[in-house]
Formats: sequence, structure tokens, C-alpha cells
Amino acid sequence: MAERALVCPQCNGPLSPGRFARSVVCSYCGATVTLDEASVEAARFRRAYEDWNTPARHGFTSWLEVAQTRWAPGPLLARGETCDVYAARRARWPSERALVKVLRDDAHEPLVDHEWTVLTELRARTPDAAAALLGRIPEPIVRGRVSNGAYAGRYVMVLRAPGGFRHTLDDVRRAFPAGIDPQSSLWVWRRILEVLAFLHERALAHGAVLPRHLLVEDGEHGLRMVGFSAADRPGAPLRTVVEDARAFYPPGPGGGTVSPRADVAMSARCLAFLLGGEPATGSVPTSVPAALAELVRETARADLDDAEGRLEAWPLRERLGTLAREVFGPPKFCPLVVPD
Repeated sequence: MAERALVCPQCNGPLSPGRFARSVVCSYCGATVTLDEASVEAARFRRAYEDWNTPARHGFTSWLEVAQTRWAPGPLLARGETCDVYAARRARWPSERALVKVLRDDAHEPLVDHEWTVLTELRARTPDAAAALLGRIPEPIVRGRVSNGAYAGRYVMVLRAPGGFRHTLDDVRRAFPAGIDPQSSLWVWRRILEVLAFLHERALAHGAVLPRHLLVEDGEHGLRMVGFSAADRPGAPLRTVVEDARAFYPPGPGGGTVSPRADVAMSARCLAFLLGGEPATGSVPTSVPAALAELVRETARADLDDAEGRLEAWPLRERLGTLAREVFGPPKFCPLVVPD
């Protein structure tokens, strides 16, 4: 870069512009001098960047560094099958909210890498027209081994944290042990099926549609699906099974592989659980309208090898819309308000 003297063109007095300033007022003659925006001294830029990227300068007392990014971990949000999940913030200002998944056992590192691959490839293969549905699945930021700070040496993945999603369906069931209102359950199931249809259209199945992997939006009708370490091409063997949630996995032929039909059957088992029933059988309390109870039971217990199309996500989502109008009348806003 060509050197330039920072002097006033009117009186030749020295100029002292602020860092990255576009103009400066000469303290000798009062002239306003516009600076060249096309060039910035590399050394000044590096100093400014390092100042900006130093957590302590922004009041952070603890942080972790992974792949040259720095994050300040907050409270523990959840303990998954392989990772502890913490709320976090980028350790600089302006900041951003994130989730940090800290792997407990290095033997499961391939699962984290697989989840990263699935999520990044899914985003790369999604056209702009369907980008809104990407907001319903995790957005990866960075992964790798922590080089400095908190959790040094541990393997982590950092994901963007959306606002308003705090409660899993496990939390909802604990808050409503007798089950939620059946009308509210319909929008939850439809949102699950919308995400599944999005995945299945891209030749991908989730493989672990469990209450702990489904988050509902506070006071709204939004839902997010997480836990993509088992996601794979249809027909692939399941990479992992959550042992304490086996009641949600379909048994028999096809039950040990990843498939769209297994995803849909698991979604029905989640609904049975949410309604206060038994996921393994799809049975629900008698307070649930008969038509909805029958559909949940039929879908939860369906043969994965059936050829009637009962286990396709989008047709089932449309069928639910018809059932909702027949049983409950015109649509209305039925959010889930979960006590903290």
C-alpha cells in the first residue's frame, strides 16, 4: 500500500484522525478534510481488530477459544446423550447469542462431526425459496477442539441460538403431566411434520424424533427440531439410539434403520406422550377426541413396510388440518404457555 502523509492540504498542518475515521477537522486552520476510504493501514487494522476481539476489553472474565473464535459460556441448559449444552455469547461487542455443545467423551466425536456435516450440507442444498424452514433446525457456526480458556482440550460445536425456544416436549409433559389440550397438540404435530417433510424431500431422515429434540416457542406456534447426530440417508443403520427413550423408536423390520416412515411413526409417539398417553402403544387418555386418538394410535403403531402412504409427512400434515376443522371448528390461536 502506498504511504501517505496525514497533513492538511490547506495549511500543511499535521492531522490526527480517529481510528477508521472518514474525515477529520484540522486543528490549525479548521478545514474539514475527507480521508481516502479505499486504504487502511494494515498495522492499524490489525491492532484495532485485536482490541475488538479481546474478550477482557469487553468485560468478559471467562471464555473459550475454538477455531480462532471466542465464546463466553453461560448456564447449563441441557444434558444430551453425548454433550452438555450451554448458553453462550460471543466474547466481544457487538455480541451474539449461541449454544455451545461440549462433548463429554471423545469416543463420540464422530457423532458431532456427522451432525455438523448433515447441518452444513443441508443448508448448502436448500434453495432460497425454502430458506424459512432452515430456521426450524440448528444453524452451525464453528466446531473443533477448545484451544484456550474454559473447557480447554474438549471438543465442542457452537450453534446459533434463536430467541423464544426454551422448552422441549419433555419440559411440556412435566409441566402438564395429564397431557396438554388436544387442540394445541394439533399445531405441534403439524409443525413437526412440516420439518420432517422438508428433510425427507432432501433425501434425509432425522432418526431421533424424540421429545427432547423438539422445542416449542414461548407463547407462539413455532417449533424447532434439534439432535441431528443420527440423521442420515434413508436405509442407513441408526448411528445411535437413546436408551432411555426406546419407547419412541418403532420396533420390528425397519426399526433399526433411518427412514422417513420411522420419523413419522416417532412423531405420533411424541404426540401420544404429549397428550398424556403411552408412546410405545400410541394410546391416549379418553378425554382426547376419538378421531384424533385413532389417528395418533394408527400412526404410532403402523407397519413401517406398509404401502398405503400412511407414514408420509406432508399428506399426514394435510390430513391433520382436515381433522382439526372437523373436530374443533375454525382455526384459532392455541399457544403453549409453559411455566418456568
